[in-house]
Amino acid sequence: MNATRLAIPMMAMLVSACATTSPRLALRDTTSLVENRTGRRIAWNQSTAEDEAVTKKIHDLVSRELTVEAAIQIALVNNKTLQATYEDLTVAQADLVQAGLLQNPVFGAGVAFPIAGSVQTGFGLSVSQDFLSVFLLAARKKVAEAELRATERRVGDAVLRMVNAVEVAWCSLAAAQQIAAMRRTILETGDAGLDLAQRQHAAGNISELDLANQQSLYEQLRTDLVRSDADVVSAREALARLLGLWGPDASYRIAQKLPELPAEEVGLDHLESLGVSRRLDLGAAHEEAQAVSHALAMATNYRWLGATSVGAGVERAPEGFTVAGPNVGVELPIFDQKRAVIARLEGQLRAALAREMALAVDVRSEVRSARSRLVATRVVVERYAKVVVPLRKRVVTLTLEQYDAMLAGVYQLLQAKQNEVTAYREFIEALRDYWLARADLERATGGSLPPAPPHAEANPPPKEGASS
Repeated sequence: MNATRLAIPMMAMLVSACATTSPRLALRDTTSLVENRTGRRIAWNQSTAEDEAVTKKIHDLVSRELTVEAAIQIALVNNKTLQATYEDLTVAQADLVQAGLLQNPVFGAGVAFPIAGSVQTGFGLSVSQDFLSVFLLAARKKVAEAELRATERRVGDAVLRMVNAVEVAWCSLAAAQQIAAMRRTILETGDAGLDLAQRQHAAGNISELDLANQQSLYEQLRTDLVRSDADVVSAREALARLLGLWGPDASYRIAQKLPELPAEEVGLDHLESLGVSRRLDLGAAHEEAQAVSHALAMATNYRWLGATSVGAGVERAPEGFTVAGPNVGVELPIFDQKRAVIARLEGQLRAALAREMALAVDVRSEVRSARSRLVATRVVVERYAKVVVPLRKRVVTLTLEQYDAMLAGVYQLLQAKQNEVTAYREFIEALRDYWLARADLERATGGSLPPAPPHAEANPPPKEGASS
């Protein structure tokens, strides 16, 4: 064996001795994957001085009105489920280090007691090393490296899913608060209307039917407000769970209104190819298939080589002489020729490739679906802002003119106002659906949406406008 071949095992032992189990490098790569797609950074709480600063930052953010970006920032550093997911990087990094380590040498010792013909006790010492494992180091590390890359992408995908969940929860809470505030205003108006109707009925100006209709409308308003308040509590707790907040921090505040519709829409071309290239879960599936492929190649290439050990030993015989010399052990592939192992890996590889292809099809479908929903919800929001709500306001104005001319009753006026507010509630729900669709499209494409195309026709923001 020449000097070059002898150097290979020595180099492998030196490299493995210098390997580190710290997941910082893997976390840096994962952070880069997320930052390139969203512009956001992640932090891993490991009880360091930096983590204390992060905790203070969380308290500072919670003390103010939470924007959606602030909520996402808190979730990425404070959600305990996400923090637990980061530990997968530790496991994968440790597996990579383990794959690059040589097996420990085996030390043996034996004693030969005299039975007949000798009065001396013999003994033997030996040390051996699995020789084949030295040449499998590179192949094993190749598998482990692919598995580490897959883990980095799975963790990154978990981060992006958390971003999406926080955006959805924040928008749902903002919409629930806005609807509850609107219904509270309506209830105050309905209370005044009911009092007026009761006085008019007592004076004989309206019939029993008109009074009953007004009472029914008022009770419906009260029921709707109770339901809205319950929706707000449920939405608050859903967001609090994602942010990992409890105790005084759970009394956080967010904006009372949803953001208005953007004046320009994002570029919606080539989103399918963008999603396929950026989705981290698809990247993880690809790396998992690569890991199985490397493991299959290693099993196939070394199928005829079993455990092989080399070493040396020294033996003192009872007769008084001492001998020393090398020893070697070779596994004969008579009964197990790795056929079952290879067949298993082949099946795993086919399954991994099939899952990757299926996920690629799903990604394209998810992008198309989310893009279609975004376009549709934008049309609905604009329709409510430009047509439905203004028409309802005009109906109220015309009914008020007829009421002043004693051509319409108070019930017709209140009903017109109720229809106007209902239209505005539906506008809020449509606006919420738009932002949810936008968040889903970002999730489907694996990151932030591309900027709006230049020279796009600007759409005026929706008008907020229910009169009470």
